[in-house]
Amino acid sequence: MDPRKSFFDDAASDWDVLLARDMRADKLRDVVGRFAIRGGDSILDVGTGTGVLLPFLGKAVGPTGTLVAIDFSLKMLKTAASHAFDILPAFLNAGVGAIPFKANSFDRVTCFSAFPHFPDKVKALDEMVRVLKTKGALFIAHLHSIEEIAELHRGVGGSVRGDRLPDRGAMAHLMSEAGLTGVEIENEPGKFLALGRKS
Repeated sequence: MDPRKSFFDDAASDWDVLLARDMRADKLRDVVGRFAIRGGDSILDVGTGTGVLLPFLGKAVGPTGTLVAIDFSLKMLKTAASHAFDILPAFLNAGVGAIPFKANSFDRVTCFSAFPHFPDKVKALDEMVRVLKTKGALFIAHLHSIEEIAELHRGVGGSVRGDRLPDRGAMAHLMSEAGLTGVEIENEPGKFLALGRKS
């Protein structure tokens, strides 16, 4: 079993306080604003954790949209489900290596603050692209730069000590190899965003 699962299970109850969830609302709203979500879209949030993006994603898709959140940590999902939502997401305990949906199921796939923790990043990207509809978009986002994430995880230690985002060139290559076009990557202090569309 991936030791990261135990790490996130153990951290679930304190995660929102640790990451100052409520204090980051404006930044999270800005992140979701970059996803160009339309009312009625179908969204899969991969590695949803305690669901910090879900209220904002739900507002973006509106009552006619679909919002599904998956995470390999059941305790993280239970914490996420305990929050109040205008649009209730569907929660699914699953890993990114085998996403339990048919191909071409979602208009958008979002992955916030999770990608460094995926041990097989090629497989993770392949799966996220597989479930995207043609012309759908994948967004990988963080409130830290590549360099800041590396330093943060070194400080946390344990099973996430070595978890990293690939550098810009490597990330662009991985996304292109997974079948995404128009890949764009932004990396600056306090922000990382990688996006691409399924051709």
